[in-house]
Amino acid sequence: MCVVDYMAVTESKLKALHGKKRNNTIELSDRDGLVASVGRSGKISWIFRYRFNGSQRRLKIGAYPALSLIEARDKLKPYSRELLDGHDPKHILTDKKIITLDDCAAQWLAVKVGSLRIATQTLYAAQIAKHINNGRFEHDVQRARFEYWLAYFDRIAKETSRVNAGAIFKTIRTMLRWCKSRNIIQSSVIFDMDLNAVGESPKQGQRNLQLNEVGRVWNLISQSIGTPSLKACIKLLIIFGARNSEIRQASVCEFDLGALVWTLPASRSKTGKSIRRPIPELAKNIIIELNETYGERKLLICGMHNNTSLTTHAVARFVARMWAKMHSSSDKFVPHDFRRTLSTRLSEAGILPHVTEKMLGHELGGVMSVYNKHDWIDEQRLAYELWCSMIKEAAKKDLGHSR
Repeated sequence: MCVVDYMAVTESKLKALHGKKRNNTIELSDRDGLVASVGRSGKISWIFRYRFNGSQRRLKIGAYPALSLIEARDKLKPYSRELLDGHDPKHILTDKKIITLDDCAAQWLAVKVGSLRIATQTLYAAQIAKHINNGRFEHDVQRARFEYWLAYFDRIAKETSRVNAGAIFKTIRTMLRWCKSRNIIQSSVIFDMDLNAVGESPKQGQRNLQLNEVGRVWNLISQSIGTPSLKACIKLLIIFGARNSEIRQASVCEFDLGALVWTLPASRSKTGKSIRRPIPELAKNIIIELNETYGERKLLICGMHNNTSLTTHAVARFVARMWAKMHSSSDKFVPHDFRRTLSTRLSEAGILPHVTEKMLGHELGGVMSVYNKHDWIDEQRLAYELWCSMIKEAAKKDLGHSR
């Protein structure tokens, strides 16, 4: 049986009860939920009694006389603040040390990120170095209040953009979910936050080039100042509709000019699976010319040196120059828009969607992705040859108009 005494707790009363055996347990209620629980043996424990999520809870925070009445009241303060902030005070006991974003990022990079694609590793490492490390968010990730996170993401949005703030938000939420799965943290208010509160998603691209624009760009590439490797890179991006990095970082050994097949290894594929694409005659001629120009090397497209690839910025700058020469009659386009152009123009020409999806290196959706592993290489070959004939015809017409 427990008897509750609502009389004020005093040191003299505690001294009188301490160490004295009794027939029952009594509790002396102090202020702010602090309770002195006196057991039958005379042992006195300090209990914080509170309500959380609609239920009554008790938390032991110490024992008397090791913790005096004044010290117990003082120790209660952070527990009360946690409760006011909407958190369960028990985390103060279970979380002995503050866990920062730096701590979470270090473990995530060391254990999880290293197993991802090199491009993904590079992206995450850059985001963490610029926006997370070195105490840029100084609060404990488990107890940081909504307004602390909001101020942090607002600062990123102000320094860069709301789209970038949204990207950092998604990275941090992914990282913290992984930390929770590893029991590194127990919870975080960021799991309940919405992307729209802190940033925004990038707008889905709509730009695709018309055939006359493709012909104009193709001719401008040949006429412009640039290294043979840079010009070849842009032309191969147009031909294959491949991702920027798939061309820029391609090895010579990936291209079988005998079988006329380019095999992208799983280690470089966004899907984590190898991708086969046929090599059309126009692309084959460009690759042969690169081999004759640069000789023995590891990478198909060389950067400043034979063992380094072109940067994505170099490719983007060159394409921007092409657009600048024709922007009076053309909306701005970027290298990624060549992928949408290939798919759109070939669909107009009657090529079926599953073929263009394979040309782009996409996984097919639904049940097909599970059971159908065919890559329609012969259908792709016909589609690529058709696309190359469309490019050459458009370039020929553009030269006729230029004269």
